[in-house]
Amino acid sequence: MFESSLFIRWLSKPVRYIIWLWKNSLAYRLICRLSAWFMNIWHHSRIISWFKKDGLLVRTWQHSAVLRFTDWLANLIPNFLGSIYARLERWFRNSFLYRLLDFASGHVSTLIALFVMVSLVIPYSRWNNRYTTLAVLFFFGLFLIRTMGDRSVRFAVKAIDLFLFLFLLSIFLAQVFSTYPSLSLRFLAFYGTDFLMMLILISTIRTKKDLSTVLEIIMIGVALAGLYGLYQGIVGVPVNQVQVDVELNEGMPGRVESFFGNSNIFAQNIVLFAPFFAAIVLSAKGWQKKALFTVAALPSLVALLMTYSRSGYVGLAVAVLVFIFLVKRSLIPLFAVLGIAAMPFLPDTVLRRISTITNFNDSSISYRFDIFMTMWQVITDFWYTGIGLGSDAVKRVTENYEIFTKSVPLHAHNVYFQIWLEMGIMGLVAFIGWMVRTVKCSLRVIFSEEGDPYLKHVLRAGVSGLLGLLVIALVEYIWYYPRAMMLFWIFMGIVLSAIRLAAREPEEEQGNA
Repeated sequence: MFESSLFIRWLSKPVRYIIWLWKNSLAYRLICRLSAWFMNIWHHSRIISWFKKDGLLVRTWQHSAVLRFTDWLANLIPNFLGSIYARLERWFRNSFLYRLLDFASGHVSTLIALFVMVSLVIPYSRWNNRYTTLAVLFFFGLFLIRTMGDRSVRFAVKAIDLFLFLFLLSIFLAQVFSTYPSLSLRFLAFYGTDFLMMLILISTIRTKKDLSTVLEIIMIGVALAGLYGLYQGIVGVPVNQVQVDVELNEGMPGRVESFFGNSNIFAQNIVLFAPFFAAIVLSAKGWQKKALFTVAALPSLVALLMTYSRSGYVGLAVAVLVFIFLVKRSLIPLFAVLGIAAMPFLPDTVLRRISTITNFNDSSISYRFDIFMTMWQVITDFWYTGIGLGSDAVKRVTENYEIFTKSVPLHAHNVYFQIWLEMGIMGLVAFIGWMVRTVKCSLRVIFSEEGDPYLKHVLRAGVSGLLGLLVIALVEYIWYYPRAMMLFWIFMGIVLSAIRLAAREPEEEQGNA
């Protein structure tokens, strides 16, 4: 119907012609030859063999007593409640309240997604970090109720990678050995609640339908945040001279921040989640869903331009390139050409902002380097233990060092430096290891000859958004706002759930056979 309309046929003709010209060009044939040669070398390289195999540490961890003990400890309460339910099953089944809660407990992942969607559209001035704590306690209670009547539902502890376990251990040790334990305690609570929500999400996403529901609900929230950001750009927002070098960016309007109170935080979350729009569109079977999520993605992408976040621009470029590479590598040159061709059509303010990325005279860039110089002094003294969790503790210790900025920095403006400052070298290595393992496991699913196409698209989007964010993290402390930290852990929960579902498919096929 829609696909056969006169407008679509008219619009598709030039698109098909451009594609035909590209596929019949010398450049396309040359790229295909080079790609085939490269992939032949790639598939026989040590790098690809590293991706295909788990290292000794990982294999040991998967069968370790520590993991078994952690699994037993985490599921101690669910197993205890399950035994109580078995003895009093008749009483529970006759309880209207229990039946009501049991019904709600069957939709925990959906409720988490709804909470995340709402959290994406709550204005910064109205947001309270207690919302996350209360929500996690509620989800935790529902999850325990679910475990009572369904023994197959337990904490998915085995989804915790070795490096994630070490990162969690680093967080705990950073609190124990903090130079200011009272200041760090609040941040320990942030990490704890975010991890617990992620673990509950992974444990309750048991099918592709569950994953799809969670993802689409969250993306509605992202679309609404993008729509409000677009609205801000149209009506205009005041110029914050703290965030902009007005001399180098003359005439640049105020930077939109949507509901996040900071344009860079808003931009990083668009980069993180926006690739999921493409995953949903590519996976959708009907044109209605394809059209809906294509339209839903546009406000967020336009709003990203209006953030004037240079790190956001670079992060989005990385995410797009990675996604195209993972979907169809031969299209990268075409998209590169289209991207360059689109540059003249961008607003002058955006082009000027992009041109300042490498301008070290920009006050924002020079300020970051001054922060790095300040923080490096602290790192050299606390490189092995760290200072303790939280920017409050970091600021208190940094006061005793030579400050290269006008005032004591609130954070390191770099997530890797910040983790190193807070948790020491163990925390930094564990975090990087967790990220590498996540990408590695995702790519293993993506490049497998078999596997579900939907999960592959989700993981393509996940890897793209994650790598885009990790590039942004070089110049931004992406967890400075607790709400942004919560969104990151939810994102990781989605990615890890997709990896877990992909790993379960071969097991289910063997069981059915």
